[in-house]
Amino acid sequence: MKVLSLLVVAALTLLSGCATTQTSRIAETAPVSNAIAENVEKNNPIGTSGSEAIAPQARQQDALPATSPPPETRIGATPAYDNLVDRIRSGFAMPDIPSSLTQPFIKKFSSNPDYLNRVFARGGPYLHHIVEEIEARGLPMELALLPIVESAYNPQATSHAKAAGLWQFIPSTGRIYELSQDWWMDERRDVIESTRAALDYLEKIYALHDNDWFLALASYNWGEGAVGRAVRRNKAAGKPADYLNLRMPRETRNYVPQLIALRDILESPQDFGLTLPYVENRPYFAVIDKTQSIDLKLAAELAELDLQDFQALNPHLRRPVIEISRTNRIVLPIENVDRFNTKLADHLTKGLPLVTWKPYTMKRGDSLKSIGARAGVSADDLAKANSLKNGKVNLLPGTVLLAPVAAQARNDASLETTLASFKGARTIEREYVPAKTHLVRRNETWQSIAKRWRVRVADLKALNRSVAQLKEGLRLILRPETSRTVITEANGKRIYKR
Repeated sequence: MKVLSLLVVAALTLLSGCATTQTSRIAETAPVSNAIAENVEKNNPIGTSGSEAIAPQARQQDALPATSPPPETRIGATPAYDNLVDRIRSGFAMPDIPSSLTQPFIKKFSSNPDYLNRVFARGGPYLHHIVEEIEARGLPMELALLPIVESAYNPQATSHAKAAGLWQFIPSTGRIYELSQDWWMDERRDVIESTRAALDYLEKIYALHDNDWFLALASYNWGEGAVGRAVRRNKAAGKPADYLNLRMPRETRNYVPQLIALRDILESPQDFGLTLPYVENRPYFAVIDKTQSIDLKLAAELAELDLQDFQALNPHLRRPVIEISRTNRIVLPIENVDRFNTKLADHLTKGLPLVTWKPYTMKRGDSLKSIGARAGVSADDLAKANSLKNGKVNLLPGTVLLAPVAAQARNDASLETTLASFKGARTIEREYVPAKTHLVRRNETWQSIAKRWRVRVADLKALNRSVAQLKEGLRLILRPETSRTVITEANGKRIYKR
């Protein structure tokens, strides 16, 4: 068996501004758990740009104590700032907007301090990395607050428009900025990759709008094409073409004021009766390079992390296996890296497998329940591993799933090769299609009904042999109930067969 070679890629450096990983005192005392968007942030005072599935209420121990930092300088902290909030504050550079626009949002934020505490607790593991990236590009630090407006700092947030992640990329824009989206993973939720893509995009639209950050932000929310058309309309009408004078949807109109309201609160929290949390200015996570696939659950166990905490740092991974041909890295808290390496070496020394899942083609008599029973896995867990509705879904022979190795006959095929060639689950189901009917209205005839539905009168009468005379309120059958075979590919494409 090959040895899984692991290299800590993130520089655990003491130099100012050189870390590629992040931490916060908050997360050290109470690690942030990501409950995979099973609940909605119920106390969000402003909404999140249409995002749903916002992270759940933080656990009580995640609430941030309003404590002052100890006087000594910590290892890994940027010398100028012990508190990351101070570092963020020092980089604010966007202009002001009329207070009449920001005041409603300042009031909402300041009247709900617990919300800000939860957001900082949730974003604690990611914030230092984002600040580093913004500083490295010389961008205004207000952008570090943009994920609060977009997703409440939840990488599992998903909007009605299918935007996803901290920075809420829709699928098409994500692909433009090289964020992989397939059955195995969704890099729109990857904190490192999505931050890179978001800043690339923001820099582009900032330049597109002649270095106007407010128009750039409007484009990020509404679309660069929509903002461009609004600008051209105003110019053609001889009107000012800046953010404040453009006609735009309410969500976009409120977008910049929300961000600037957050900026104003961070700038002078005492003016609003708030005490902001202390976030330690040092890296929190390290990036581990790997050369073999590994079970997601095993990786969490080797790092001595709860599965939810592991997923909070690796939210882009969608399957129970971290497949090497799709991604060659794992993100861990810095303090867990040595434990992971030690326990991994011990695991390999004992000759234990790194992967316990592989593709399986269902046979006659198979069900999710019977497959799971052979490996001690519930039908619901097997369904979740393959993004199926539930463990009771009736799948037909020929369906290909990711299933525990223990539930399958042994074969000599290379596990890595098999996983690399597996694009994702391909399910085959028999789907019931209900009858299509028509409710007869006054003065309708066989001919008028047939013409409306583009069917032949003879066919319509054949389906309704028991109807001697049309009457108002009678329900005619247009198409009888039937069933069809539905094949769903890994990319979500559905193929229907009778």
